[in-house]
Amino acid sequence: MNSKLAYLIFYWLLYIGGLASYYYVFIDYGFGVTVMVTFVCGLGTILIANALEKRLLIVLGVLLCLSSLIFIGVKTLIEII
Repeated sequence: MNSKLAYLIFYWLLYIGGLASYYYVFIDYGFGVTVMVTFVCGLGTILIANALEKRLLIVLGVLLCLSSLIFIGVKTLIEII
């Protein structure tokens, strides 16, 4: 039971780290850092959630992987229009 708790703590730390990388979006050329960090953190969370066999956490990891790309795409569309 303690090992699952350790995995969950590490999962949420990775997830929060991925979300915290959105700080770099508002810095010049920081979108590359944001995309890379959220993608790597998302893949890490997917692997941990797969080991824990929790589907909801896997879905959250996939959303973290794709969220930065969606955010940058919407931001670019707004700037174009």
